[in-house]
Amino acid sequence: MITALVHRIRTQCSAELNLFRSQVHALTWQDIGPGGLDAAATTMARRPCLATPGVSVQIVGFTRWLPAHGTATVGVAVAMNLHPDRRASSVHWEEAHAWAGAVAEEPWVTAEYIGSQESPGGMVFHYALKSADDLYRFEEVPTAL
Repeated sequence: MITALVHRIRTQCSAELNLFRSQVHALTWQDIGPGGLDAAATTMARRPCLATPGVSVQIVGFTRWLPAHGTATVGVAVAMNLHPDRRASSVHWEEAHAWAGAVAEEPWVTAEYIGSQESPGGMVFHYALKSADDLYRFEEVPTAL
């Protein structure tokens, strides 16, 4: 279901997604880190969910400095908000994964699920956007002398 929903989102929302992706990509060019910003963010306008009537989705893209790793990371948070007459038990929460997957297009190849949390109006799902380099980067293993 998620793959079909990603395709539907990319088809029906291509202009919005392209604009949002370019805004998130522009964040990666900001001076994030020591001597610069701690973080930067942008958002896609709230819109109705495609799989569950009575629920809206809003996506925030961000980059932040990770001092422990000495690098900046790029991610998205997908908020699914219930309208007053909607019960949480009937919501297709996996639509959040589809929205994150729809965002994860060039220069990213995947949105790695990090976790979720309840919000006053629904749920927020967190993802790290990964490039091909991120997926195939290996730490050097020290050799014994």
